[in-house]
Amino acid sequence: MAEKSQMDKHLQNSTFGVPKVNPDEQRRYLGTFRERVSLAMTIAEVKDRNNVDAFITEITAHPDLQVILNGHIDQADLAPYLKLASQHNLKFTIRNDIFYGMAEDDYGLIVASDHAINLNPVDLTKKYPKQSAKTATPDNKKSLLDKLLGK
Repeated sequence: MAEKSQMDKHLQNSTFGVPKVNPDEQRRYLGTFRERVSLAMTIAEVKDRNNVDAFITEITAHPDLQVILNGHIDQADLAPYLKLASQHNLKFTIRNDIFYGMAEDDYGLIVASDHAINLNPVDLTKKYPKQSAKTATPDNKKSLLDKLLGK
């Protein structure tokens, strides 16, 4: 009886693939779990060169971590992060699978460990608010007359 259940399990895995633990979480965090993440940057944040300083701060503070990059981002936008990861002797991986997000608010870069570290917060804007505040576009100051006239 045990042989039949093992054979059944083997056939199921061969047909449908090995089942994953928390597949939605792994897709969101580029193949890793949230509990392993130290820093998470969206695609829009990766494209913004002003956020490179926050990345440097993170990898300097945690030199034993690895970098996971979303391969759907242009190579020109990934180049500074790849260069810095190489300079700091960090392992890095580029994930190109189709199920990783391509929208501006999907994650484009993850700094993670190979084991659970449970750090909070991990989002760039929450973890480094001063450095990411530089990227926010300032509102144009309007005079009272401009506001009244709707300009």
